[in-house]
Amino acid sequence: MLPDGVSLGRLQGSLANLATISPRFTGAVRIGGPGGTGFILAQGGKPYAAAFEGTDGNPVLIGDKAYRYLLGLPSLDYELIAYTSEETGAAREVSEKVGCLMDGSGVEAVGSVTAESLTHIARQPGVVAVSVFHEGFALQALGSADFEQVAAVAEDLLRAGTRITGDMDMGDLSQMILETQAGKLIIAPYRDLFVCVLAKPDANLGLIRLSIRSIQDLVP
Repeated sequence: MLPDGVSLGRLQGSLANLATISPRFTGAVRIGGPGGTGFILAQGGKPYAAAFEGTDGNPVLIGDKAYRYLLGLPSLDYELIAYTSEETGAAREVSEKVGCLMDGSGVEAVGSVTAESLTHIARQPGVVAVSVFHEGFALQALGSADFEQVAAVAEDLLRAGTRITGDMDMGDLSQMILETQAGKLIIAPYRDLFVCVLAKPDANLGLIRLSIRSIQDLVP
């Protein structure tokens, strides 16, 4: 049994939204709802164990498979349970015994890009704002722009571009650029997320593209 911990409240939404609520969360994300039950354990915002059992007869998922599955769901009912360092140690022991520890093939962090990476892009000449989004929701942002309004459309656009490059045998899509007299919009994949950059009309597009590529190249 996992430690009881202290409940921080119940939430509903995608798991990726946890990054904006508590980016350094330590404890358990206890999942329950009509779709199934399970949990994710995290320390300092980084998941280290997961398990999920659906109600539709599918096999129980554990470790990285469970985490990737839960991260991809558009909405979940879950409760945040905060752990002390002692409770975190006990939770790790339990997870190891039942085989739920993640082996590193899952996502490194719960839906986030490092603040250093976002700042590096935002500091490029002409950049107005930069955002990270997932499943149509803006998770992180720097600068002044209404990314909530454009996140869903931008993600659809990037996925359409991915299909087009695949059909034309052009390889993997690295970036998409929209340019008008009012400004420039650059969209790029990053791990399981997407980065969106809004820039002024006279912004140095080459420097912005290089800054995005520099963080993409860090992905293992």
